[in-house]
Amino acid sequence: MLINILIISPFVGAILLGFLYLLRHKLKFSQGLFATLGMSAPIVSLICAGVLFFGLKEPLNVTLFNWIGVGEFSINIGFYLDSLSLLMGFFVTFLAALIHFYSIGYMSGEDGFGKFFAYMNLFLGSMLVLVFASNPLVMFVGWEGVGACSYLLIAFYFDSKDNVKAGNKAFIVNRVGDFGFVIGLATLYLAVGNLGFDYESLSQNANLIPTNLAMIIGICFICGALAKSAQIPLYTWLPDAMAGPTPISALIHAATMVTAGVYMIVRFDFLYANLGSLLEGLALLGAFGSLFAGIIATKATDIKKILAYSTMSQLGYMFAGLAFSAQASMYHLFTHGFFKALLFLGAGAVIIALHHEQNIFKMGNLRSQKMLFYPMLFGNLAICGVFPFAGFFSKDALILGAFLSGNYLIFGILLFTAGLTSYYMFRLFFLVFYSKNQAPKVHKVPFSMIFVNVILSVFALLGGFVAVFLDLAHVDLGAEIIGGIVSLGVAFVGIFIAYKKFYNYQNRADNLGNFESVVANKFYIDEIYDFVFVKSLKNLSVIFKEIFDEKILAPLVNLVANLVKIFGVIYTKITQNGLANSYAFYMVLMIAIFVLYVKVEL
Repeated sequence: MLINILIISPFVGAILLGFLYLLRHKLKFSQGLFATLGMSAPIVSLICAGVLFFGLKEPLNVTLFNWIGVGEFSINIGFYLDSLSLLMGFFVTFLAALIHFYSIGYMSGEDGFGKFFAYMNLFLGSMLVLVFASNPLVMFVGWEGVGACSYLLIAFYFDSKDNVKAGNKAFIVNRVGDFGFVIGLATLYLAVGNLGFDYESLSQNANLIPTNLAMIIGICFICGALAKSAQIPLYTWLPDAMAGPTPISALIHAATMVTAGVYMIVRFDFLYANLGSLLEGLALLGAFGSLFAGIIATKATDIKKILAYSTMSQLGYMFAGLAFSAQASMYHLFTHGFFKALLFLGAGAVIIALHHEQNIFKMGNLRSQKMLFYPMLFGNLAICGVFPFAGFFSKDALILGAFLSGNYLIFGILLFTAGLTSYYMFRLFFLVFYSKNQAPKVHKVPFSMIFVNVILSVFALLGGFVAVFLDLAHVDLGAEIIGGIVSLGVAFVGIFIAYKKFYNYQNRADNLGNFESVVANKFYIDEIYDFVFVKSLKNLSVIFKEIFDEKILAPLVNLVANLVKIFGVIYTKITQNGLANSYAFYMVLMIAIFVLYVKVEL
């Protein structure tokens, strides 16, 4: 079946690419071969996803085989095809195919070229398992596969200690969230898993779960989502993940890892349908996370880290929307995928053009480079919600939805954050393209990178109209017009402030105020986490080693050893003397004692 080909193709590609990469020095494979093989899997998957998306009319549950069968515990390997999974699968494969093609130019000349494409294929395959899984346990396999691949790709340049630390940080922080996910899976199975553990069965039996237990399960799943989608408090891995090559940053942020958390919550809609208070709490957390990330982005200087914080902020919008319109959240997830991929890949083109420079204050006056300028302009206008770009429709749907549902605090936060987004994104734009700072000499950008950025620019411009045609996230035309005007006005205010501060900007020694200094240092959250969790546990281990281990446990063990040694010396001197008459005496003595014991007992 097509679904099998769709999912298996990236894994076959990863295995083949990995095997050939190991033999590259002996057989002298060209990068063209690796590029061709690397592109084959996402293209095959995209074609299959497109046929299924446009051709399948009814949900389909495909069971391949029984994976685990122990007594009543039975888990099947299978795939669930409905409108949600098919749309997400088509979206993921489309963006992945474009990013793979972009990577041919970006990674050209790299020694690990073949390995990179092997990891990228594996990443895509893991995400497709997550999306199309027919039950939560198979989803978790894809979930962990995505986490493992993110580690491999973030730490791709493993000769740098900082890159390896960034990969470790992403992996470890996500394991914290996954611990909650595993507890939720186990609890869900114990609650209703004996009636069937696929999504269809769980949906039918979710009403049998007691409300308090459902709340615990929902919280556990949210822990996993907060880590995967980089939300407060498990977001700190995301900016450091920019250590990896830019194409993987685009794939993580636009189509795979960070979007998995939102998708998972929507996939478990049967569980959250009756947990409105929990979703409202998640919405508030997402809204504050969106604002928090936006504030940090206003002082960030690394072009990729600014985009990373913008991802965290936009994901906060999606989590906020889950309380009043999951449809609007998913709509923003898709439009965000287009313009965030464009922004990262546009930034990657700038980075390549400027000899891998990433500090926006060391760039400037690039507006004459049209193939760099227009993709970044389109991406900025889309993320800022300027009509008629994609972000205008989806972001407006979330902001207006918060207002109409009575979540006025969330509405205020999201509206203010929209203005903040316009400010820090056009701060980036004006510094890169209009400032008077002297940038390095511009290098030519490969065709594959330019081509993909042009394609994504079209989708960033027109992607929002999909909702108009399909009548998605539609509320009321009059309210939408008023809401659109308000959010557009806020966006223009943010752009205007950025224009006044950074158009024709020239570097100078700025004195940061106390709050600005705190923001520039990311509110010292990493340092706080390091002190509370890392250093405290390290100090505790030192205390255990130096006091409990060395002064209590070690002397106690040595005392036991010495007692055994003393007993052994005494015993051997008395009994093991080598004299046969002594051994005969001990034998007779023991027989006498035994006989005496028997006689007394009788």
